[in-house]
Amino acid sequence: MPDTQDKKIDNKKQVVVMSSGKKITEKGRKDRELYVQWRSIPAMLKLLPKEEAKKMGYDVDDVAFAKLLSINTKMEFCKEFGIGVNQVFCFDKEPDIQEKINQLSTNQNVMKFRKDVDFAFTQKLLKHGDSHRMKLWKQLYEGWSEKTESVNLNLNMTPADLVKEIEERNAKLRAM
Repeated sequence: MPDTQDKKIDNKKQVVVMSSGKKITEKGRKDRELYVQWRSIPAMLKLLPKEEAKKMGYDVDDVAFAKLLSINTKMEFCKEFGIGVNQVFCFDKEPDIQEKINQLSTNQNVMKFRKDVDFAFTQKLLKHGDSHRMKLWKQLYEGWSEKTESVNLNLNMTPADLVKEIEERNAKLRAM
């Protein structure tokens, strides 16, 4: 379960108590969020010209986002935002950090283009009959799966029935 901020704040130290009981400073929480955002940016986006990224809907005029795009290494990240090098490695060791990075990346960089991808795939499907691409997209990002039952037409049995019959036959052979 991801760490969420609890409403308890220690006014003396400005420490935020997370739901897991872990105490971090407000600056530490913000640094962690910034780190997750930086790690979720696709590498390809960093290679695109600003005009192309802007066409794709990214706010390249935002100063913080522009800084994040220009950073390539963890050391650069630490220097740019005044974070200790060891802190970044502590972030990486947190059990739910990769899950948060993947979730943010999916929400901001994949599902953002869902309508466009569906439209493009639909157009290709109508033009070329490229249904396997549409099926792949649905499986990867929407959790769709085929609801089919595999049946051996030669035996008129389901795979489960076939396995059961083989096990029964092997048991008889062992008994001999």
